[in-house]
Amino acid sequence: MTATPTTSTDVATTTARAERLYYRYARAVDEGDLEELRALATPDVKVSRGSGDPAEGIEAFLDVYRAHNALKIPVCKHVITNITAQPESADGTVTTHAYFEAKLLTDAETKVIIGYYDDVHVVDGDEHLLAHKKIVAERVLMLPGSAGSYTYVGSTPEA
Repeated sequence: MTATPTTSTDVATTTARAERLYYRYARAVDEGDLEELRALATPDVKVSRGSGDPAEGIEAFLDVYRAHNALKIPVCKHVITNITAQPESADGTVTTHAYFEAKLLTDAETKVIIGYYDDVHVVDGDEHLLAHKKIVAERVLMLPGSAGSYTYVGSTPEA
C-alpha cells in the first residue's frame, strides 16, 4: 500500500526520488546503458517525443535509445535541471517536470538540444520508475565540432 504524502517532508522526499531517477536516466543515456534504462522503467512504460503519439512497452522505450546508440556519438552529456515533482496521486503516480540540455559532441559538429521532460513516475519502494517518458525538444543549437583532447593548464600537450 502506498500512502499519499501530505507534508513538506513528503514533497522533499518525492522530489529527491525524482532527482535520483533523472540522474540515473541521464547517466544511462550518456553511457548507452540499455540495461540500466530497462531497470529505470516499468514493463509497460510509454514514451512520447514531441507531439507524436506515445509508443508503449519496454522494447519501444529502449528502441529510442538503441537508435541513439546507433549514432555512435563520441561524447553525449545530458544536464537535467529545475526538477519538480508532485506527490503521489490517488493512482500512485508522481507527475514530474524538468528542463534538459543534451550535448552531442563529435569532431564534425556539436549539437545542443534544449527542451523539457513532463514525465510520469511510479513509486517502487524507495525509488521511482518511469511510467511515461515525455520528451519535448524546443531548440537545437548547432555549433562547430569539438576536439577530442584537452591539455590541462600547466601540462605539456600530448603529441
